[in-house]
Amino acid sequence: MAYKTNLMCFSYSCSTQQEDVINDLANSSMVLMPESSLYELQNLNDVTFPLFFNIKNKDTQFGYVCGVKSFTSPPGVCHVPYYIMQQIGVSEGQHVDIELMNPPEGSYMKIRPHKTEFINLINPKAILEHVLSRNYPVVTQGHTISIYHEALKKNFLIDIVETKPSSVIQIIDKNINLDFDTPLDYVEPPKPRQVFGESKQENRKNKSINNKLTDYKKTGAFVAFSGKGCRLGSS
Repeated sequence: MAYKTNLMCFSYSCSTQQEDVINDLANSSMVLMPESSLYELQNLNDVTFPLFFNIKNKDTQFGYVCGVKSFTSPPGVCHVPYYIMQQIGVSEGQHVDIELMNPPEGSYMKIRPHKTEFINLINPKAILEHVLSRNYPVVTQGHTISIYHEALKKNFLIDIVETKPSSVIQIIDKNINLDFDTPLDYVEPPKPRQVFGESKQENRKNKSINNKLTDYKKTGAFVAFSGKGCRLGSS
């Protein structure tokens, strides 16, 4: 199943897709490939669907594994979410190496939101599962995905901390055990300050006063209070 090609890379903002499609795919791990790539793949005997491609920076060979949404991009061009282009260090119009991949089915994933705000949402796990099932057929350990919250009109970045059984896994229609790690911006609440010296001294003083009051009630005699005195009228 060896398939490699080289295409010019543009973000979805440079595509001719409808605006709702652009907004949806901008926060996904889905790419658009040219029709010519589909013809080339059809000539391979051992190609299985769904298809996954490793989009790689030609200079660094750092890549990001993506699914393919459709083969509708212009000849010689692939459209890739801009946040993925940023992660692999690719600019608009730069050529990228593309290699067909076949990642294993996933069984486990640990994620880490960048913002504590995400885990404070109502049922963040359900939100994550909904978006993943629609826009992220494949994830890679060590990479970051972008989750768009429709009600808030806001993007949340999520780190893929760990995946099993490999560093790249298919997750659509798979039974994935999902764990949350501590958000990047989480700050532990400060612990209540305890002034041990002062509190102990105060406790001893109160205990002494109470004991002397008890003695006074028993004997009816005056018992001097210990402690620091203040002169009336002094400045």
